[in-house]
Amino acid sequence: MPELLLLPVGLIVAGVAVLWPLRAPSAIVPSSDEHEAAELRHRVALEALRDVEADRRAGSLDDAAYAAQLAEAESAAANTRAALDQVPPTAAVPAPTRDLRPVAVAAAALLGAVLLVGAAVPATGIANRTEVNQALADAQAQETARQDRIRELTEALRTDPSNTQTLSDLADAYLAGAGEDDLVAAASALQVLIALEPDRADAYERIIAAYLRAGDWANARAAHDAYAGTETADPVEVAFLDGLIALRGENDADRAVAAFDRFLELAPDDPRAGMIRGLREEAAGT
Repeated sequence: MPELLLLPVGLIVAGVAVLWPLRAPSAIVPSSDEHEAAELRHRVALEALRDVEADRRAGSLDDAAYAAQLAEAESAAANTRAALDQVPPTAAVPAPTRDLRPVAVAAAALLGAVLLVGAAVPATGIANRTEVNQALADAQAQETARQDRIRELTEALRTDPSNTQTLSDLADAYLAGAGEDDLVAAASALQVLIALEPDRADAYERIIAAYLRAGDWANARAAHDAYAGTETADPVEVAFLDGLIALRGENDADRAVAAFDRFLELAPDDPRAGMIRGLREEAAGT
């Protein structure tokens, strides 16, 4: 049986794995409590960032809300990363002087016995099972589909460059990505769309969201002001975006507070009202 032929090799490897670290005294390096706490806070911040992306894919966030929450999550992750980098990760202490080799020999013998027993137990097939990360597979499939959609829409535009629906769909396909190149391409498509349909409110809101995600506050403000001057502008969205740009990009707390107050006055029952109140408190506090 192949298993029996491999067993001596397994026993040798087990013995080396147990005994090799004990060939000479070494230092034991425990984790710093402060570093572990900082690392935990950073993991929580990264989880929050992934939650925002998941909410976006699930369709529970529109472009503006997604841009706002993404900016907050990215800022928090950057802060926790910086805090983690400032904390020493480890603190070395002397190794124990007790000779642990007899204990290691006993452990190696025990491990060898376990291997012997394991070799005699019939296989159940569990060891041969490949565990697939379904979330990763789904994300890869989604990205492949997105790229295929982008190629399809780009080809359609070559045939009809002024088709506004194709331009809108192409912008959405790019906005579904997370890279800087995707945001640039989305903004370019939306600029053409706005040139063809100057009063198209959804195009303005999406291009502002793209600028917000990219941290391009100057262009976000310019697009916002242009949008606010159109007849089709939604005053609730204008107030929301005004406050967000003022708070996050311009450090203008007074303008942010006024804009958020306007939002809450116009749409007190909006699903984003709770988030807006939090942003207003943040602005008022600064």
